[in-house]
Amino acid sequence: DWGAAKVGHACHVFSTRAARHTSGALVLTFYQNGYNASFGYDYLPWPGEIGAPWGEEDYPAIAFDEETSWLGDEMFTGDDIGGYGMYMSGGMLPDLISSVSNAKQSVDILLDRSAQNEEMLLGRFSPEGFALALQKAGEWCAFDPNNLPSS
Repeated sequence: DWGAAKVGHACHVFSTRAARHTSGALVLTFYQNGYNASFGYDYLPWPGEIGAPWGEEDYPAIAFDEETSWLGDEMFTGDDIGGYGMYMSGGMLPDLISSVSNAKQSVDILLDRSAQNEEMLLGRFSPEGFALALQKAGEWCAFDPNNLPSS
């Protein structure tokens, strides 16, 4: 359920499908030797949907095997010409990689809607195939996924 690709000087590890009734893609990007690694959730709107699904008082959350993780505190929402997304501080990538690698059933991207006192599931992804795709990206871009550089 994960793929890898090398485009120019960057290697990408990405989810290939979301669970039924959820949307989007998870994307990790690594440059040569593992530098400038990043992680994001690219939200894909449903037909007829206009605008981001979150408001100013909504916050990103991430869960592994349905257990909400503190890593969501390191995520922020954003939008640009390419669409809407949630992104993580780069220094948290080793913890994210470990959490996805250890997940048995699911990686969930959630929206904490504290004003409505609810969590909304945006994307559910299987961790199956993540380790293999990450290993392939490491080979192509000459980095050890378990020992990323600190910049």
